[in-house]
Amino acid sequence: MRVQLDRFEDNSMAVLMLYPEGRRSFDVPRELLPDGSRSGDVFEVSFTHDRRETGRIAAENKSLLDELLRRDG
Repeated sequence: MRVQLDRFEDNSMAVLMLYPEGRRSFDVPRELLPDGSRSGDVFEVSFTHDRRETGRIAAENKSLLDELLRRDG
């Protein structure tokens, strides 16, 4: 997926738009972008599914829920 840096807001957030469509935008913390990033720059973005961490969080949440249900029951 490619995005284009539209602008910076409040000096801490960057507004990125899907490129080249430009119909959707989203904000990310400025520090996630490379130093020297400027409006108009295009970036390649990818997502990697961390299945191990997803499973760990699911197990942790289940454990917490089980604990809460035992307290209330």
